[in-house]
Amino acid sequence: MGRVRTPAAEPLSEREVEVLGLIVRGRTNKEAAARLFISEATVKTRLVHVYAKLGVKDRAAAMAVAYEQGLLGAG
Repeated sequence: MGRVRTPAAEPLSEREVEVLGLIVRGRTNKEAAARLFISEATVKTRLVHVYAKLGVKDRAAAMAVAYEQGLLGAG
């Protein structure tokens, strides 16, 4: 349902997986930024890249695809 784009061929970077992992665990962009010592704008940019690479349009769809692909482990 949330998939609207064709996934990019390149895999997620380690930092993108870190950002997505924090977001999936319920952290806000602000909390993720503080935890990773980056700006909120950088978190947003990383998420945009994640969405493009996974071929989705939102956090929920990114989470589902990341779990399907084994990027986030079992929880």
